[in-house]
Amino acid sequence: MTQNQQLQQDLDYVRNVVRHHDSELGVPAIYFLWAAVILVGFALPDLAPRLAGRFWLLAGIGGGLLSWWLGARDGKRSGFNDVALGKRHGFHWLITGVAFLLSAVPLIVARGDQAAAVGNFLLITGLSYALAGVHLIRPMLWSGLLMLVAYGVLQLYAPPYTWTITGVVIALSLAWAGLSARRARNAGSLQ
Repeated sequence: MTQNQQLQQDLDYVRNVVRHHDSELGVPAIYFLWAAVILVGFALPDLAPRLAGRFWLLAGIGGGLLSWWLGARDGKRSGFNDVALGKRHGFHWLITGVAFLLSAVPLIVARGDQAAAVGNFLLITGLSYALAGVHLIRPMLWSGLLMLVAYGVLQLYAPPYTWTITGVVIALSLAWAGLSARRARNAGSLQ
């Protein structure tokens, strides 16, 4: 390893330590993206159930790819390149995607109850967000906990428009997290 490479690694390490707080807040654009996707996607089972599956297939994959791109772009713009953190995010959401596919298998082979499968998607999403909040980005914890509460309400009571109400609440929590992350970044850049 050359002296320049060693110096670059040392500078990257110091930069990562200094900017660690920003990475814990997440990328504001990703919060806003998923607030919009969840708002629409959670309303569909109540308002247009036939469109919900196709919407989530496209929005889930497209939103995941767009989130990856937004995260990479944010890292380049800020000069914050934590490869290990990026890999943890990637593996976390890849495993979530595999869990979604596995929970859809009973529907694909026409042996599952559609209502139970849709509820399981909410359970998986809630767990994924909550665990991301514990291990990766703290503000996601609250959205994940809201999803887990919504799953419990859905399983126990199944009130009308549960999905729509849940989507609004989660979208608001994600938008709040995005605004908080943006505000913290702006305050940090003014110092």
